[in-house]
Amino acid sequence: MPRQPVTTLAPSPVAVSASNAPAAWVTAAGTNAISNWETLLEEMLADETREPHAKGKQLLELLPRIPAAGQAETAQHIANLLADEDYAALASYFTNITTSIEVQEVILADLLGRPNSVKLPVLLDAARTPDHPKATDAREMLELYFEHDYGTDWDAWRSKMEEWLKSNPD
Repeated sequence: MPRQPVTTLAPSPVAVSASNAPAAWVTAAGTNAISNWETLLEEMLADETREPHAKGKQLLELLPRIPAAGQAETAQHIANLLADEDYAALASYFTNITTSIEVQEVILADLLGRPNSVKLPVLLDAARTPDHPKATDAREMLELYFEHDYGTDWDAWRSKMEEWLKSNPD
């Protein structure tokens, strides 16, 4: 049986803006998709000549070309390898509402173990995105940190987050 082309989502080079407008996403299919992603993933992970964070960055570049069925597994490896200072690129997959729920769940689980300065802004971005599948979860987590619900006053949420981070450094 011939293989069907696989459609995956790829972020544009534009980062998520401060207004949390989702990054522009393009469709990559057919010849752009990586058919041997499992073999490639194994080889990259086994490569002992590269630093873990470099592997994570390289896998992150390949993620949009990985078939949808392998994106959650690949995202898990990326999360395990990626340094905090490089996390924004992976976080953009979490905050984008078109990313699969499986990939979002992988990133959220990893995000919770990251420093507050990495974690809280990403949670706030997701919480304030009305159609985000994890908006309610993100908002509830922020309420736990800040011990208050600011409703849809996102400026108040952001102010509280900045104040809280000053008092609670990583």
